[in-house]
Formats: sequence, structure tokens, C-alpha cells
Amino acid sequence: MHKEFRAQWTDAGYDSHMGSAEVVQPPPAGRLRAYYLTSAEYAISNIALGRIKVSRFSDLNDPFELLALRGSDRHVRDFGRILREQYDQSTGLICFSKNWISPTLWSHYAAKHRGICLGFDIDRNTLLDVIYADDRVLDPLPDKSAPPAVSDELLAKLSRTKFSHWKYEGETRMMFPLTTASKEGGLHFKQFGPDLSLAEVILGPLCDLPLDRIRALVLSVRPGAVAFRSRLAWNSFSVVPMESSVTW
Repeated sequence: MHKEFRAQWTDAGYDSHMGSAEVVQPPPAGRLRAYYLTSAEYAISNIALGRIKVSRFSDLNDPFELLALRGSDRHVRDFGRILREQYDQSTGLICFSKNWISPTLWSHYAAKHRGICLGFDIDRNTLLDVIYADDRVLDPLPDKSAPPAVSDELLAKLSRTKFSHWKYEGETRMMFPLTTASKEGGLHFKQFGPDLSLAEVILGPLCDLPLDRIRALVLSVRPGAVAFRSRLAWNSFSVVPMESSVTW
């Protein structure tokens, strides 16, 4: 392990408990390391094909997506429904976490710890951090027209506000027009590239795939990326790197 790297991560503004802080150095200024957890099957497909499936707001786990506006009036409820329909037709997103050590993340998104976490370097300007709130948004709608004319500021707030119980995800989002994504059948995908650069591949604590084969696949796609295993921590409720799997 590289204990000397941790100070570099904290100096760059990352959490002091950053999971990869003693494995690799942080990305350069202007870039953010963000993590995407999924099943081993999908992760291998993503690596081999060099892309990630694009989600729409109606696909996400939180039923309150785009419905954070507070109000019982019919026009408020209709506004949320119309907004979701509009976003589904025009906007795609990929949801990342800013750290990967939460066991709940692995349970919910990585096949109960049998999956894989992909770490990417992404331009900070293309990401929106989720706002976690105990109460719904109080901004009033200007009128009862359908749809009402609302500010870009309110739209941005609604597109990234979630109930505080989701805070464990530490989520940041990449949002973009669906027209910029490639289409395969009825699904959309975003290709790996300068704005979505693979940097880490982390096998879950219960992932039984051979690391050497995963590492060979990763290096064939992104020679500079690292691959290692994780394990359950001994002194905390965290997922941490497996020391013996980290290359020197």
C-alpha cells in the first residue's frame, strides 16, 4: 500500500477516508475520481465494450426523482409529471459515487458484494453533486400554466435533490442530451473517452472472478488503469482494498 498518497487525496479535497487513497494517486486538478458500482457481468461488458449504460430519471431507484417540489396543489403534481416526461425524452444521466467504501453501496448496486466498482476520471465541470435534504423544495411555481415557466436554477435544483436518507451514496451525476449518446436497440450508452476515462477496477469482497484475467482485460482497454480486490475492514464497517492485491 502507498500510505504517502493519502495526503495528496485530502489536499485535493477528497474525503479523509477515501477508499483508493493508499492505492493510487489522485487525478489531476480539474478532474474528479468518481465510482460506478454494478454486477460483475455488466462491469466486464462495460470494460470490454468501452461504454456505460445511460439511465433516465424514470429508471432510477428513488421514486421522488424530479418530484422534490413541495405542494399538494394539482398544478404542482402535474408539473412534476410533465417535467419527468420531458427529461426522459431529452436527457440521460449516469450516477456515480464519490467514494466506494460503503457496504450499503455494494449491497444495493454491486450484486451484494459480488460485483465490481469502476472508477473514472471525469471533468468536474460536467458533474452535479446531489443535494440531500430533509424537506422538499419550497420554491413556488410562478403560475398555473402547463407547463409553467420556471428558472434554470429551480430545474437544476429539482434534478439533483434527494431525501437525506440517500446520503450514504455520496452521489454525483453526469447529465447530458440523449442525442449525444450512442443507441443500441432501445438503450443508450456513453462511450469511454477523455470525458469518461477508466482509472480503477475494484472487485467486490465476494467477487470470485480471477483478478489476473480482469487485470489483463483492463490493461487491454486502458493501460494506465489499476485493478485490485477489496475486503471487509477489520476495525470499521467499511469496504477497503485487499492489500495483497495492490501492485507496487
